[in-house]
Amino acid sequence: MNWQLDPLLHLVATGFVIVVLARAVVEKLSAYGFFVANLQDYRLLPDALAPVAAPTLLIAELAAILCLPLPTISAIGSITAASLFAIYALAMAMVLLAGRHEIECGCGGEGQVVSWALVARNGVLGAISASIPLPTSNRAMSWPDMLVGVAATFLVFLLLAIAEKAIGTFAAIRRLGSGSH
Repeated sequence: MNWQLDPLLHLVATGFVIVVLARAVVEKLSAYGFFVANLQDYRLLPDALAPVAAPTLLIAELAAILCLPLPTISAIGSITAASLFAIYALAMAMVLLAGRHEIECGCGGEGQVVSWALVARNGVLGAISASIPLPTSNRAMSWPDMLVGVAATFLVFLLLAIAEKAIGTFAAIRRLGSGSH
């Protein structure tokens, strides 16, 4: 079987992962103290390691962002991004399995509590990241293809934002429902 990814899909996947990671880096840096406190709140590391883990995670996210657009090292960026999303999903799953449902995910942004939906989201982001090094067909990309790729990247990112908003809304509804009993 000689399956190959269309270069347009490759462009969208790469761009999407870059945008998602860039948003995460900006949001974590803009509230760095909160990011470190979030890592401590997970209680998966000793408190003294959170100040070391925080910059390590940020450096890994930045490394993935910088490697992904470069064809010779995009696989390194892809593996780094997929690994980060897997680590984040695993950390969330561990706290959920421990019965801790009311901690912030630490994803950046408005702040959402950990949920199985966020674990699934990180799984999907990891799968998209892992798809980037797949073989790509030799189809030439035209300027219209490039424009469609950029537009599709931001459309997919907007769909992610909508999904995250829905996840947050459902979590708020769940908290309100459980508080009324």
